[in-house]
Amino acid sequence: MNFWCLCNHHEGKYGDSDWDTNTILANKHYYLRQQERNRKHIKVGDRVLFREYGTGFWGTCEISSEWTPDENALHKHEEEAGWFSFRGVKQWDTVLPYETIYSELSNKDHRSRIIRLSEKDWDAIHIAFRVYKNLGYGSVHGSVRDSLFILESGLEEAVKANLSQIGLTLANKSIQQQFNMGVGVGRSDLICNDKNGNYVVLELKAFNSSDVVVGQLLRYMGFVRENIAAGEGKDVSGMILTPSFDEQLRLAANEAKIRVLRVRIG
Repeated sequence: MNFWCLCNHHEGKYGDSDWDTNTILANKHYYLRQQERNRKHIKVGDRVLFREYGTGFWGTCEISSEWTPDENALHKHEEEAGWFSFRGVKQWDTVLPYETIYSELSNKDHRSRIIRLSEKDWDAIHIAFRVYKNLGYGSVHGSVRDSLFILESGLEEAVKANLSQIGLTLANKSIQQQFNMGVGVGRSDLICNDKNGNYVVLELKAFNSSDVVVGQLLRYMGFVRENIAAGEGKDVSGMILTPSFDEQLRLAANEAKIRVLRVRIG
């Protein structure tokens, strides 16, 4: 028996086509390109973890048939494709964010549709899921831990009320919040001060985030540095708050020295 991670985009991404998660679950057929890497190695009885790109792991199943080519694939999709049937779907009641377990996995491939897992990876992901859920991260209940906010209203107002948890205060009232920085720059979300009085530009994302937000935030930081902080001799840093983020954002933010905190919207 082998262990696999099968990855797909969010439900509704492809409408009601063969590729969409809704259709895959309804038909109990995991639809793939015939040339997908690792496809030939999947066997009946293999165990599967479902993963959604940009969020994380959300369920399991077992492969119940050999590869079945779709005779109409060339007509429908202009490429050869088909499916594996599966059974015993267990859809988790919350998603385990990918970044919470990524560093522990033996296979760091996060882009492929079919990713081989070791049995140790399989066990580690399930343990991480149980811990994540037991800490209250998977529901609207539980206490705030590790700068993880429980948001019951607008994201901005909830963050404002919890800034002290991450050592920040709103910048002086003379600094406009949701600063319109002009054409070609954009509008910031929140401008804060840390305990040393340096500026921290916060970018709030209510949906899953990728690395495009890093460039956006760097623009805002550059504006604040040139137009506000430089005249006061202060430094500028950035922070992204989002419910989930992918590996591209993690790498880009780490290189840009931008802190990323996950929030929970409840």
